[in-house]
Amino acid sequence: MTDTQLSGEEIVERAKARRGGKLLPVHELMAEVDPQILHRYDQLTAELLFPEEPKALDLKTHYLVLVGVTTAVKGDPDGVIWSARRAMQHGASRREVLEAVLLSGLPGGMPTIEEATHALKKVFDES
Repeated sequence: MTDTQLSGEEIVERAKARRGGKLLPVHELMAEVDPQILHRYDQLTAELLFPEEPKALDLKTHYLVLVGVTTAVKGDPDGVIWSARRAMQHGASRREVLEAVLLSGLPGGMPTIEEATHALKKVFDES
């Protein structure tokens, strides 16, 4: 079966599986409007967020960049947690994660750092 022949239910189940069994509200919205939108979005995020092999950046750096971006965009504590965990799984130290957060303070504003430190407490308490 090709990707274009997947049913809406199969698309939703694949997206859930990639995300540990749950979808975010934005994914549910896409699925409700048109499952193919979710499918295309899922393909893009799979390529960008879940690479199996590094591209120009090694995976540790890849996820450290995402730590900084998810901190700077405000309101994405789940993204901070997810990307910090992935960075650390690929060899990033606590200090490297914190530096990525700190660097985002100038473009994102200092409150973003405060929010990220609350989110990172979960990650650091696990390790």
